[in-house]
Amino acid sequence: MNHSRSPRPSRASRAKDAPNDIMTTKDAAAYLRLTIPTLYRHVSQGKVPCSRIGGRWRFDRKSLDRSLGRRDRGDDVSGRNKILGIVTGIKRSSLLAQINLDAGPYKLTAIITRDGFDALKLRVGDSATALIKATEVMVIKEDR
Repeated sequence: MNHSRSPRPSRASRAKDAPNDIMTTKDAAAYLRLTIPTLYRHVSQGKVPCSRIGGRWRFDRKSLDRSLGRRDRGDDVSGRNKILGIVTGIKRSSLLAQINLDAGPYKLTAIITRDGFDALKLRVGDSATALIKATEVMVIKEDR
């Protein structure tokens, strides 16, 4: 009989897989794919649901998922394709909407359909996740 032990899952993996888990700051940052300083900034701005227990911040996975609008749909995408941010600007036209996100060191701009924007009901200050689907991005400097 083989009594070898399977490798212990990482903290981030345990945090992701535990449905009712109360997470530490480190676990929550890994789960949300944020740096710890960025998570603390969101906490101080009231953007992330959490509680202080024993003088330390604790995060409930279900509350985090609800605040991000996550649902258990089975169509999860790679975490590398998602960037959590705060909506800092919105410009609307009859067909399109431009959404500006502040994602810590990153500033992102997305152009979405007006119908999609109306369905999301986004406002400046809301938390939102950018889902990156492009296979390539090009930037060209014009000669003047």
